Amino acid sequence: MRAQTNHKSSASVAADPTAQRALQAAHLLQEALTLLCFDSTIPLAQTIKRTPDRLLRLPEVERLTGLRRSTIYEQMRSGIFPRSVKAGQRTATWPESAVQSWIAERMNGRTT
Repeated sequence: MRAQTNHKSSASVAADPTAQRALQAAHLLQEALTLLCFDSTIPLAQTIKRTPDRLLRLPEVERLTGLRRSTIYEQMRSGIFPRSVKAGQRTATWPESAVQSWIAERMNGRTT
């Protein structure tokens, strides 16, 4: 009995152009959702094309993260925040990609 009901529904959809468009739209939406969820292990930061990586100075890192200098260095020591890169004798910088990845992890609720 169930198969007959589905068969009648399919026949009415095939005859109605509006229903066909709606069915096609639903199918395309399902494909798009499948593609988006296909590999959710790749972080969003890796899927977005960016300009070449640049080094950020402390004031910019503070602005991006909302953390103050002492917290940044404390979290670096405990391995939570990315390590700085020496750009000069007295200049500490951070790769932008590392800082952005750290921010993305916090936004996704993953803390290390």
